[in-house]
Amino acid sequence: MDDRVWRNVSIVLGVICACLIGVAGALMIVGSKGGSSPTTGPGSTFTAAASATPTSSGTVKASTSAIASASSSPTAAGPAGTAQIEFDGMQLDAEKASGASARTFTFTSDGAGPVTVNVTQASAQSTRLCLKVGTNKPACKVGKTPNFLTAKADGPHDTWTVTAVGYGTTKPTINIVFTWPSAAPTMTLSHGRLQGNKAADSLNGFTAVFQPTKAGVLNVQASWTVITADIDIALLDNTTPPAVTVDDRLFKGVTYINPAYTYNVDPSKTYQVKLRNKSDDSGKPDLTTQIAFP
Repeated sequence: MDDRVWRNVSIVLGVICACLIGVAGALMIVGSKGGSSPTTGPGSTFTAAASATPTSSGTVKASTSAIASASSSPTAAGPAGTAQIEFDGMQLDAEKASGASARTFTFTSDGAGPVTVNVTQASAQSTRLCLKVGTNKPACKVGKTPNFLTAKADGPHDTWTVTAVGYGTTKPTINIVFTWPSAAPTMTLSHGRLQGNKAADSLNGFTAVFQPTKAGVLNVQASWTVITADIDIALLDNTTPPAVTVDDRLFKGVTYINPAYTYNVDPSKTYQVKLRNKSDDSGKPDLTTQIAFP
């Protein structure tokens, strides 16, 4: 073969080698991209999320904290004040009586602070008083004037449940006072009594005394079982005895308060709100009421 032939063969071989090198490089690039797909594709997202789950609790807690902070914005800088409400002259069922129900009080604290429950007066009989926070097991005390004076709220919002019932066969009539840190105080009473105008006041609705922590609207809602009744709600200025009636409304022939009772209240005053069944007795209606005040 002469020199021209070898030269041409060399050129062809060179071109072929260059092509092969180019193809190999392309395959390496494609292979490299294909190899990265497990960490960048949809499958890798699931793996990363799954593998990150045990170590991402801090992020989840931070998010939960942010939501709690947003929902509790009225108390972000601490509770607006110490709420206090007292229920006076309330007769309890005897725990061993047929059909007995414990008077049940529920409220929510906002922020950290002391929570107290105190039976301040009672007839010469014994009360079983129980207190629990959240879903914890309740603590109970029995006595003429039992109390819980050292409880502490420690969360953004804690739910408290208090029950009071006559010990054994006794049916005491009590005054009971609650204090707790709150930005918007709301107390719910369940299993109250609403027995009618011939029953003693101690078994007919409630009398509650409170002082607003700021100016705003008192809101009272109530419903009951069994009966249609005429219900009277009276609001009295209790700042300087004797108490003076400032509002009195009658809801005729109702099975619940509709619309809710509302009244603008002044934080410089103490108020007494009374709810009574003005109709004749009819069984033992079970009363549920919610009192919200500023």
